[in-house]
Amino acid sequence: MNINVMPFSLNFHCHALIRVFSLVIFCLAPPLYADETSSWLDAVTVSGYAKLVASSPNRAPTAVELDDLSLFVSGKFNRWLNPFLEAEAFKIPLWEESKGAQFNSAQLVIERLYNDIHITDDDTLRAGKFLAPINHWNIIHAAPLVWTTNRPVTSSYSRANYVTGINLRHDFDALAGHALEVYWQPVEEFNPKPLTEHERHYQTVAGARWIAHEDLDYYLGVSFQHADVAHINETRNSISIDGNWQHKWFELESELLFTQVDTDQRHYRHHDWGGYVQMAVPLVNHFSLIGRYEHFEFANKPAATDTALGGIVYRPVPRLSFKLEWQQTQGSVYQNQTGLYSSIAVLF
Repeated sequence: MNINVMPFSLNFHCHALIRVFSLVIFCLAPPLYADETSSWLDAVTVSGYAKLVASSPNRAPTAVELDDLSLFVSGKFNRWLNPFLEAEAFKIPLWEESKGAQFNSAQLVIERLYNDIHITDDDTLRAGKFLAPINHWNIIHAAPLVWTTNRPVTSSYSRANYVTGINLRHDFDALAGHALEVYWQPVEEFNPKPLTEHERHYQTVAGARWIAHEDLDYYLGVSFQHADVAHINETRNSISIDGNWQHKWFELESELLFTQVDTDQRHYRHHDWGGYVQMAVPLVNHFSLIGRYEHFEFANKPAATDTALGGIVYRPVPRLSFKLEWQQTQGSVYQNQTGLYSSIAVLF
């Protein structure tokens, strides 16, 4: 079996950073507890999620893979020490049409590794590698928490999805979710996923997200990001707005994005732009009907992509979901090919 570990995972600096991260927890956490009957381990939480996917695209073999297997380790000790680690194994093939059982490769990555410092009750400083706050989908991206197996192109393609640097969040109204986040990445991303998973890597990134409102009824956010692409002369400036409204009889979600692309590479236009509208309608006994339409134009592809998706989701408990969906794609195909997709996702 070939275990394909990301190049930076074996790098000395990667291991050194994790060791230092662990040493800080072990050395600083115990003194925080004066009560001899309690342990600093009581502040540590271990969890994760798994996503099993079966796909049958029109122009590719039917296959089954363990798409995500993530482990979370977090600690909440005091205002200064609140570390979080997410390690992920992904794209593990299990079976493929005409080839049979697989499980002959796996890819590993440190997806998140950061510490939160609560400067005040309303201000939090995050340092390390974390999910870029570009939209709601990117923040809650764990498979059991989203409605579809395939992610909209608009939500991920044009911008850096991860940041290695710092993020400052100020909460204006914690109950209403009104907040502002500003982030900065001064160097290339730590331990990135391969270019087979993302269109590009980023050298430096800076951005902000204003969350106008976020609670159980609805959310609305506006994001801006400036990013320099690694290893080529390309700068991308993006602005987007995304929102969600949860009604008794339906849930409506949408995002609109525009990205100005300045580059010396061959492109068909000087921008990416697109958006999607998605609706979830609850049926009976924890079943929901899902529909989504997306239009997206790529700077480096001649034709736009139009994607229509319809499916059904069974979610007996919040942490477990079964999804079945058909996706019809026309124009330039990025990742989401026409075909039938299903998945099982569980939080543990």
